[in-house]
Amino acid sequence: MLFKSGHNLDRSVKGFIEANDQITIFSAYIKLDQLEAYNFKGNIDRIVVRWEVEDLVKEVSDFQVLYEFCKNYNIALYRNTRIHLKAVWNNENSVLFGSANLTGKGMGERGTNFNYELAGIANPISFDDFSYLNHIIQVSELVNDKLFLELKNIVDEIELPTIDIPVLPTKKSMEDEFLLSQLPMTASPSVFLEILADPYTFCLEDQLKAAHDKALYEVNIQASTTEMYSQLKEKFNSMSIIRKLKTDIMESPRNSMGYGQVVRWIQENTTSVPTPMSWEIKKEQFVNNLYEWMCIFDSSFSWETPSHSQIIYYCQLEG
Repeated sequence: MLFKSGHNLDRSVKGFIEANDQITIFSAYIKLDQLEAYNFKGNIDRIVVRWEVEDLVKEVSDFQVLYEFCKNYNIALYRNTRIHLKAVWNNENSVLFGSANLTGKGMGERGTNFNYELAGIANPISFDDFSYLNHIIQVSELVNDKLFLELKNIVDEIELPTIDIPVLPTKKSMEDEFLLSQLPMTASPSVFLEILADPYTFCLEDQLKAAHDKALYEVNIQASTTEMYSQLKEKFNSMSIIRKLKTDIMESPRNSMGYGQVVRWIQENTTSVPTPMSWEIKKEQFVNNLYEWMCIFDSSFSWETPSHSQIIYYCQLEG
């Protein structure tokens, strides 16, 4: 069944959002009143918007009020100037997608002068689809106070009419490299590669975790297993968050960290944003994953359980 603006699109989007526990929205343009109408359950936890400078100057997408709303409701707001798609994802295996932006004219809520738009639902979506949506989020930049003020200063300095619109491209910042979502979600590199080899033999939860890691580490699934392993190792070890954790372990008094210390390290060094799953990932699970990934990909680190607590050690290798 097709959902049509001015007919059944608005209520279908509301129904889709209401029926799911978590929602990620991709929309080039967003108007706050429309978003408020859809977040009545408080289950929208991620938004990816375009926010080109020209869009903001022309006020085709809400700016300051949207940012403040997302902060108030703990919604992770991402910016990606390549965004043109319009989709509502339940963070699992169902997506409502079409041509309509999250605006009154797009959804058919502005009298008779609405845009003609169509949408539909894809369910189930494939592992490649999970990966595609995760990839978009991974290459987007999280909007924090610093980025918001940078954009606001540019927008405030421009007076229409003008043809000299500066371009502020989407770029990853250092803050983006310390998001909680920069840590692996699969249990180990071998488990990750097993899921990539045949994702549909694994449960949905495992597929979603692997899709996240595939996007995070930019794995080329056309390569051989040996090549993928090598690429994965290089990418993992080069990540800023992993390098910092290794450095902090090496510089600790005993060249080690206990389990609780690593949990605290994650709490103190990462920004928690919604993960691409519809369940809460505990920080302890990230610790378990880190122990495996770090020790497999760097032989100077090892872990053991001397007294009911997992401790990760750095030991400088000879030669």
